[in-house]
Amino acid sequence: MEIVKQLLLMIVFAVIILIVYNILKVYVLNKININKWIVLVLGILVLFLPGILVSLGVKLPNNSFWQFIPSGIFIILFLWFMDLNGWMSKKTKSSTSSTYTGYGKKDKKKDVIIKPKAKPNRVKNKKN
Repeated sequence: MEIVKQLLLMIVFAVIILIVYNILKVYVLNKININKWIVLVLGILVLFLPGILVSLGVKLPNNSFWQFIPSGIFIILFLWFMDLNGWMSKKTKSSTSSTYTGYGKKDKKKDVIIKPKAKPNRVKNKKN
């Protein structure tokens, strides 16, 4: 019975984190221009911070709710890093749309516009 309880708690935690991330992505994260590597370093620091604090002798609350907060913050920061890196973007093969990486960053290497060459003698040589 304890395994089922832990499994349900983990599923609820994952759903809550994904909902919070999607809400943050729409209203907050799209408006912040930050280097993706800073986001990754912050995520790694948040992941290891509780272990570092315990090794230094700081007493952390033993409540199970407070144990999920660093993991949730790490997951949100890691998902944001993946989104900034372009790993979570939808890949469509539309020839008319421009290719974008990250939030509004245009990839200029892949955006090639083909213009037709003008042919001025075409009308002169045409016989009716």
